[in-house]
Amino acid sequence: MRQRATNTRGRVPRRWRGGVATAAFVALAAAAFAPSSTNDGPSDLGEELRFSMVEFLDDDDNGPGVVTLSNLRRDVLGYSSPLTLGAGVDVAVVDSGVAPVDGLDGDKVMHGPDLSDESEDPDAAYLDSYGHGTHIAGIIAGERAGAEGIAPGAGIVSLKVAGADGATTVPQVIAAIDWVIQHRNSDGLNIRVLNLALGQADVSSNQGDLLSAAVERAWDAGIVVVVAAGNRGETQAHLDSPAVSPYVIAVGASDSAGGDDDDDDLDERTVPSWSGRGDATRVPDVVAPGRSIASYRVPGSTIDDDTPSAVYNTHFFRGSGTSQSSAVVAGLAAALIAERPELTADQVKDTIEERALRLEDVSTSRQGDGHIRGSRTLSYSPITHLPADEYERALPTHDASDNGNVDTHDETSDPTADVQSPDENDETWSGGTWSGATWSGATWSGATWSGATWSAADWLGATWSGATWSGATWSGATWSGATWSGATWSSGDWNGATWSANGWS
Repeated sequence: MRQRATNTRGRVPRRWRGGVATAAFVALAAAAFAPSSTNDGPSDLGEELRFSMVEFLDDDDNGPGVVTLSNLRRDVLGYSSPLTLGAGVDVAVVDSGVAPVDGLDGDKVMHGPDLSDESEDPDAAYLDSYGHGTHIAGIIAGERAGAEGIAPGAGIVSLKVAGADGATTVPQVIAAIDWVIQHRNSDGLNIRVLNLALGQADVSSNQGDLLSAAVERAWDAGIVVVVAAGNRGETQAHLDSPAVSPYVIAVGASDSAGGDDDDDDLDERTVPSWSGRGDATRVPDVVAPGRSIASYRVPGSTIDDDTPSAVYNTHFFRGSGTSQSSAVVAGLAAALIAERPELTADQVKDTIEERALRLEDVSTSRQGDGHIRGSRTLSYSPITHLPADEYERALPTHDASDNGNVDTHDETSDPTADVQSPDENDETWSGGTWSGATWSGATWSGATWSGATWSAADWLGATWSGATWSGATWSGATWSGATWSGATWSSGDWNGATWSANGWS
């Protein structure tokens, strides 16, 4: 019988005290993202997702041998990098939980709600009985002496969505993402980065994909979402979901040579065949070390028991996969944001991509913009231009304005550009700007809205004073007066007559 991974040190994890009804929260998240797509493979609410690591654990021709965290930091950041990198930034890790091992103990980790099937088990709740989440958190921000992660100054916010079998579902993951959006600045938190080291197969586009819709909401809330490209490069000709969304940083794996991040060393890197590859419409954004990484071990966890040969120097465990690569980039993003907190999610992504180095003899479908160069990312001036919002969204309602967000895509644009004044025969308009795609004025004081539909991507106004709309915010695709038929509704109050989506009347 497997020995349960427990909190052997007797520490009580630092937990979120705001309270959440797990089953109800997951159900609400599922309802909020009801399927509405013609995508050949949209996220199935009941489909099981799994965290996985590709096991190349022996010192043979397949890999570089063990890559310790100290070697990984040198590999990514160069020979001299402060241990304060990431200070003041919190990274949300939606995974199998985080165990309070050395380097991830004390006040280092704040545990959000346990949304896994182990949430009611006092011996397993909040802890990592599978072993994956702890491994990932150690790479991102572990602070064990001599084995620090990429950004040891950053905090970790753990959202547990999987138990000892490493399995979770789409609603559980969506619920965790939604919690992160809602509480990104609660009680002293500063969640600027979200790591998702999981993926769903057979979803080739973000269109109508529920996981993509969830991460796009987080992106629009100013959170840099870093996801694994997937470990199906040998069997699947596209990325996993939600890496298929262009509004994340999708990370593939490179062979970790254990050298430096100089150009000569990186030129010799390769991308393993199992690393997720892209198609004509979406490729990995960058690649990062992801082979034979020795991060923190959880004794008695599932992967620890199943693969004893992966144990390294008692306290560490070797694992390979784009999960590990995504953790590297999540740590790099936290370090960059700590240095430049004014950067938007778009700017962080642009900067990491622009500083990457193209690998020789590796196709774009496997490496995207190339291999990350951490020291150059942190030392060069960030990219200041913003790309045009040219990519289609997963669902017509995606923004986080109902959570107090200011759309990150508009922060550096000229607010007066392309403004069309209302026709002199129109009703009253007293807002600040109207540019067709968004409405960002403080108020709308017309008595009625007589258009058949409202199809803008964002509604950021503070109030709507028409007779039939009294919510604080609105992010739907269509508003027709008496009824609400949008895909999502996340405000606390609804005073309309009916809401016809998802069976609410």
